[in-house]
Amino acid sequence: MEEPQRAVRALHTASTITVYQAYSPEIGLPAVRRGRFPAGWKRDRMTWIKPSFLWMMYRCGWATKAGQETVLAIEITRDGFEWALR
Repeated sequence: MEEPQRAVRALHTASTITVYQAYSPEIGLPAVRRGRFPAGWKRDRMTWIKPSFLWMMYRCGWATKAGQETVLAIEITRDGFEWALR
């Protein structure tokens, strides 16, 4: 079978995909404690999501870059992921 030209390799189920995102502790830590993003989180803010934990860790300087010290695994719908790709 021929490999597709483009592919996303990520942890997934039939309806979800796990992506990784880096946040400041002010956003990331409350999100972990409560299981939801705090009021300071903005849905319409431009952000980088990665389907690979190691890729995200590299991108955020192994969680040493300012404002990117907390890396979260976020399970989103596949529809939502496809929307983000568009």
